[in-house]
Parts: sequence; structure tokens; C-alpha cells
Amino acid sequence: MKNWLPAAISAFADSLALILAGFLAYSIRTSDFFPATEYIKNPHQYFLLLVAALILWHLISFATGGYRIKPAIFKIDELLFHFKCSIILLIILMASTFLYKSYDFSRLILFFGWLLLILAGNLFRQIACRLKGALHQRGIAIRLACIEGSNENSTFLRGRIQNNPGCGMTLVDRPAELELKDFLKNQRVDELFLVGNDFSYDFIWNVREAAIEKAMRVHLVPSLGNLYLRNLQGLFFDGTVLISLDSLQDKNLQLKFKRIFDFFFSLFWLIFLSPFFLLFAVLVKMDSAGPIIFKQKRVGFDGQLFEILKFRTMSADSPVYAETPRYGNDPRITRIGRFLRATGLDELPQLINVLRGEMSIVGPRPEMPFIVEQYNELEKKRLKAKPGITGLWQVYARSENLPIHHHIEYDLYYIENFSLLLDFIIILDTIPTAVLKTGV
Repeated sequence: MKNWLPAAISAFADSLALILAGFLAYSIRTSDFFPATEYIKNPHQYFLLLVAALILWHLISFATGGYRIKPAIFKIDELLFHFKCSIILLIILMASTFLYKSYDFSRLILFFGWLLLILAGNLFRQIACRLKGALHQRGIAIRLACIEGSNENSTFLRGRIQNNPGCGMTLVDRPAELELKDFLKNQRVDELFLVGNDFSYDFIWNVREAAIEKAMRVHLVPSLGNLYLRNLQGLFFDGTVLISLDSLQDKNLQLKFKRIFDFFFSLFWLIFLSPFFLLFAVLVKMDSAGPIIFKQKRVGFDGQLFEILKFRTMSADSPVYAETPRYGNDPRITRIGRFLRATGLDELPQLINVLRGEMSIVGPRPEMPFIVEQYNELEKKRLKAKPGITGLWQVYARSENLPIHHHIEYDLYYIENFSLLLDFIIILDTIPTAVLKTGV
């Protein structure tokens, strides 16, 4: 159960997403919005196409390790994997329907289906992750993990596993009087973490051979294990293992496209949402006395101060700089403010900050000056990117009710692994997280 149940939940979520995407794509294309002949309205052919798509999807997922259980706290890699699989599926279906001569499938249905699969798949994967997390917290489908080695990395790793029961791992400790091989002969261990650089190949081989759990996976955590890098490349150079890091210069072009996207994206939504801006402004003004827009100094790129804009959600006499209570009702928040905060709509005026180049759509959380003054050298690295309206912390850490000024690893992870695709996934994740609280 520890292996197949989480995989079955993910596979079922993907199937539901694909069925929903296919049904909606067909319904949209054959609706009154588009001209549709009786030839196009052929549910039998599209039912067969949907069955083929389901089979192909699961074959792709199994072949690329999509249903393999991996140790992880937040599942951004899982969402990135889902997007890449959808691209592969679209290419295969487009090629197959082109070669299939018995019926001419609508390319628009395929395209709509792909877009809807990204949206629905993202949402259903989030819900599946929450379901798996709930089962793990109840002790169902738990994998036993053992950490061998003692240093800063092992302490950090141990804390992350212990503080996140939803990750599906429970720690078992080796008694000091037992050698690791002897311990593994009598104790089932599913995930073995070897921390440090002192483990020889012979030692690793013998440990695997001695383990009672032959399916045990061994994870090597080198001294650089505290790097927040995902895009590492493992290479072999004449028998020597190399770990390669991307050059920072490789991201310059993507950063330029990011600014162009930020400008036009914020401009579009400022125009499109202008009626709602007016509505919220009236509601804020009617609910309590004070200004409509809340302004506050925040620290931006390279430590530069800027004035962040939000709809006011607290009473006008509230302190400008104060930490938000993690639990219970905050008496400072107004009635309309509670709604705006719960939905994230209070942050819509930040689109103006994005348009002015002070913020980005996706980035680290914009921090207050008195917090930044306490940063150490590592924490100052989060100022190497423009703060964002949404981001890894805003989506994932906030949904778990983590401390607002802690868990800086989310922002460092984003900075080190920035890509336009990662931004796209975070944007997709923002809406269901804000509305349904399903961030993973």
C-alpha cells in the first residue's frame, strides 16, 4: 500500500482531469460559439480519442517515472512534470489524428483539450496531493526513512521530515551500538539518506545488499546539499561523477522576456478588471473610514525601497508595520478586508507596481524593511529578484499556515531555479490556492 496507493491516487486524479478536459473541449467546440457541422459533432469518434488519450497519458507517465514515489515537501516538480507530459500527449495526438484517415478530427478540440488539461490537471493534482498528505498524517501508506550522518544538512533534513507528516515519511533512528548494515538487516527502511562525502562505493553496495527491504532507495546528500538548486546536471567524466550548475548568464534572455510579459500581463488585467477595482474601492470606503489604498514601504530588487499598493483591509488606525497573527481572528481586519484577504483580491493594486517595474507577477514575497535589517548574508540573496504578487512562498507556504517571515528556502529555491515555465506553473497554481486552499 505504501507504494501503490499514492500512485493510484495520482493516476485517478489525472484520469479525472483528462476526462473533464476532453468533455469541456468537445462541448465548447460544438456549442453556439463556433460553427459546427454534423460531421464535427461525432461523439463516438471523440470518445474513442479520449480513451486513446487516457491510455497514452498513463503510458507516458509510467515510462517517465510520473507515478514513482519521491521524497518531497512541496510538489512543484510534480506540476512541472504534468505540464511536460501534456505537451508530449498533444504532440502524439496531433500526429496520430493527422495520420488517421477514417475521420478528420477537429484541431481546435485538441488544442482546447490541451489547455483545459493543464488547468484541470493542475487543480486535480493539487487535490490529490492534499488527499495523500491527509492519508499520510493518519499513518496510511507511510514510508520509513533513516538518516545516516551528522552535520548541518542532516539536521535540516530531519527537521523538514519531522515537521511535515504529509510528506509520507516517518523517521527511524539507528541505535548507536549497531552498525548500519546490522540495523538494516532487522529494520525495514524504505528511504535511506546518506549525508556527507565519506561514504565509499563499497560501503553503499554492502548496505544495499544487507538491507531486509530490497526495494530500499538510497539518497546521497553531499556537503552541498543545502543548495536550493533543482536544475542540477549529473554527468560522468571518465568514471568520475560530476554535478554541473547552470551559468547565471543563461537566464538573462528569460529575464528580459519576463519583464515584457509582466508589463503586458499587468496592463491587460488593469484594463480588464477596472470595473472590479471601482467596486472594491466603493466597498472598502463604505465598510470603514480611511483611505481606499493601503501604502507601505517594502524592500525590492537589490534592497531598493518602493511603496507597495493594496486595497486597505484593516482599520485606518492600525499600526503600519506589525506581524500578522498566525492563528485566530485578527481584530484589525475589516469585514470587507477579511473577504479581500481570503481571496487575495486585496493585492490587485500591485499590478500597478508591476507595470512600474517595482515588482513582478511571480517572485519572492515583498518584505518589510525592519525584517530585512535582520537578514544574514544568505537571506540577503532573496533580494536578487524582484518581489512578486505571487510566488512559491505565497502559494505553498501560506497554504500550510507557515510563519510569514520564515521558510526563506522557498524564495531561494525560486531564485536559483527561475524559468518562464516555473513562473507559468506558479501562476496556474495561484487561483485554486487562493480560492480552494489547495496549494501543495
